[in-house]
Amino acid sequence: MGECVVKELKEAKLRPLEAGSPLRIGLLATKAILTAGFYQEKLKSEGFEVVLPDEATMEHTIIPAIEALNRKDIEGSQNLLRIALQVLLVRAVNSVILACDDIRDLLPQDDPLLEKCIDPMDALARSTIKLATSAENGT
Repeated sequence: MGECVVKELKEAKLRPLEAGSPLRIGLLATKAILTAGFYQEKLKSEGFEVVLPDEATMEHTIIPAIEALNRKDIEGSQNLLRIALQVLLVRAVNSVILACDDIRDLLPQDDPLLEKCIDPMDALARSTIKLATSAENGT
């Protein structure tokens, strides 16, 4: 899945927000996913700078967002996720990977913040479709 995300980022032809710096990609996920380091390793090996949420963002927005979702407080969870996304965007990231099943589909599809986000499952689906189409066409 990480490979599909990296491929999409490369195809997007993003430019660094700060001249002379590498492309910065934010990563929102649970502590377990961040600790595993899967996305970080793949992104770094392809030349991207990975920006993770700081401890305060994790403690005060991401973890409470997931807890609010588990309590069925959708609005509260959405608001906390929006704050977490804004924190990463303020840190000059080009895009944010939503690498957590709990938060992937939390925001409504018309939310403007989603324009800066990548859903790994969507990236995997698009990659699979491209592969199947190219196999059909013999390319």
